[in-house]
Formats: sequence, structure tokens, C-alpha cells
Amino acid sequence: MKRLLIPLMLLLGVGLVAQAADSLDFPMPQFINPFYDSFSRNYLSTMAMGRGNTGVAMQGGVESILHNPAAYKPDKVSLHLEMLIKPPVNTDSYGSEDRFTSPVPFGMLAIGGKLSSKLTAGMVYSLPKTIVYDDFDILMNLGAYFLQRYPTFNLHQITANAGYHFENLHVGVNLHNQLYYQSEVTILRSFESISNTRYILRPQAGILYKTDIGSLGLSYTPEQKIDWDLKFVQYDTVLPMNVGAGISLNKKNMRLTADLEYENFSAVSDRYNDRLAIKMGIENDVRKFTYRYGYMYMPEVYSGFFRLPMNNSATPDTAMWWDNVPLVGNIKANTQHFLSLGFTWHHQDGTINAAVLQEIAGRAPMTQINLSLSLYLSSFRRKGFLYFE
Repeated sequence: MKRLLIPLMLLLGVGLVAQAADSLDFPMPQFINPFYDSFSRNYLSTMAMGRGNTGVAMQGGVESILHNPAAYKPDKVSLHLEMLIKPPVNTDSYGSEDRFTSPVPFGMLAIGGKLSSKLTAGMVYSLPKTIVYDDFDILMNLGAYFLQRYPTFNLHQITANAGYHFENLHVGVNLHNQLYYQSEVTILRSFESISNTRYILRPQAGILYKTDIGSLGLSYTPEQKIDWDLKFVQYDTVLPMNVGAGISLNKKNMRLTADLEYENFSAVSDRYNDRLAIKMGIENDVRKFTYRYGYMYMPEVYSGFFRLPMNNSATPDTAMWWDNVPLVGNIKANTQHFLSLGFTWHHQDGTINAAVLQEIAGRAPMTQINLSLSLYLSSFRRKGFLYFE
């Protein structure tokens, strides 16, 4: 038994050393890395989500601003409120019972309208990404100390939109005021609870050409430099370029849509793949209702081992508490295939919308349910407001 046990222990030790050597060091703070998008990303606009999250070439109300700044062309001043539900997901990326949650049931609040016959403007507050690690807990020093934290990342975004509309050609620009909020950041060999808020301004330009047959759209968000100082670890990196291209075809009361979304994550790290997402959708008008169906393909950016950041200035008395704490985690294959369903009820005072998005491959499971309400502000003065016959 001793002859067998010693070689096995040596092999295990060599495997752990090789695993650690090949592990990814985070190029940006943990949950901001793109492989966590498989859960942290919130798909905003209930109508777009119902048709496979397509919207680059689809004109619509104020909720369409985030997909393409040129796609917003209102009839009246309107208010849009959107709520979302994301059930928790259990993983084993670091521990045996990791659990990701998104406890904030809020997606978007938007208002917009015409400034003139050709000029439009809107304002959107949204939460494009939310994730909580519920919870990060480890036993230290042979069980003498128990550490429990809830690492959190929320991306708050306030978007100012302006668009100019010719007969067939529409152009627009978004200014995204983004707040990257992190709480209880995971850093090994430190008992300090670290929080950080980082502001960055990101522009987005869009163009849309529309005819009776259909429309073509293009959206572009340039690469942006950003850095984070989390006391024990610093990051100097970029937010990747994002390009969206879309087409929409009309056939009687039906519209067919398709989008491509490209993000160059290789600019963040040479260990990351660029991502080309494929989205397709159908929507059909039946009396006062619109029904939607969609499919979305989101390829993985990275899968493999990662190494958690560490406080390298820790004293021996502090560091010894962490001697048995794992340094390495594992991101498993996380390519996602989604199906979606949605509908809209058109009311004289606005619209009521619902949609569900479900991952069907099972590699990185995620479910999202959206409910939204769009109201014309002029309807608040009408007798019988929101009266349903």
C-alpha cells in the first residue's frame, strides 16, 4: 500500500502544480470577467427578449434605445418600467455548493419623446449586469475560523439618448454613464471587506435604414480603457468593443429579425476568445396582441482554471490562516443556447409586455422572466385611464 500511495500522492501533487501554473489570473475584477456573463447579464427590453434579444434593426419605443440608439422613434411621450426575475443557479466553480443569485427584481426605467418633427430624445436607467455569490464561505486553520462573505457586482447605467430621423434613414447616439459597483471582493489572505465604485462614460452610435419591406441596423460601441484599484490588487485593462448588426423583414402582420453581436474580448486577455453571438426572432400581430418567438446562441469566451487574487503583502501570522484554502477554481464549458417566448397587449394608453428566456443546452443554465409596462404620459389626463373593456 505504501508503494502505491507515495506515487499517487506525487502524481496528485504534480497535477495540482500543473493546474495552478495553467490557471488564468483575472485580467479584471472577478465578476466583471466575461465568462460570468452567462449568469450576470440581464437581457433588457421585454419585447426584444421575446424575439431572441434581437433589436438592432427594429424600431420601437423608449425600451429599444439600448439595442440601437437610432431605433427609438416615438409617436408620443412615454414612460417604460421593466421588472425581471432570475432564479438562482447552483455551480461548482470554486466550492461544491456555489450559488449565484440576482436579487434585484429591476431591469429598466425609461422616458422619452419628440423634441421636434425629426429630433427625439430619451433617458434610461438600467441594470445590465447583476450577480451575487451567495455565499463565499471557507473554514480556516483546521476549522478554528469561519469566513463568510457575499461578493456582489452591480452595473448601474444611466443612458442619455438623442436621435435624428430622415424619411428612411435614422441616426442616433447614446451616452452610457456606467457605475461599476463591487462589494466584499474576494481576495485571499485578507480579512478586509473591500468595496469599490468606478464611473466610466461609454458612447454608442447607431444607424438604421427602414423601408416598407424591412430595415437594416448597425450599432457600435468603441473599446474603452479602465482601471480598478482594489487595495491589494490593481487592474489596468479595457472594456471591449461591441458591434451589433441586424436585419428585419416585414411580411403582412409578421416580422422576421436576425442580429449578430461581436465583442473583442481578446483585447482584454489573450486567453479569451472573441464572441460572436447569433440571434433570430419572429413576431406576429393578431388583433390587439403581438406574439414573439426567438433563439439566441452565446458562445463561451473562456473555460478552464482560474486563480483567485491574493494579498501578497500579508504577514506570516495572517497568511497561515489561509494555508489550506484553495487557490484555484474552474470555469466549465459555458456556451449557451436560448429559446424565448413573449407577447404584448396593445392598449390605447400603452402596452403590457411579458417574455421568458430559457437556456436549453444545460451547460450554463439560466432563466429570465421579464414583465414591463409602457404608458403614454398624455393618457394620465384621460378619463377612464387604463380602463379595460
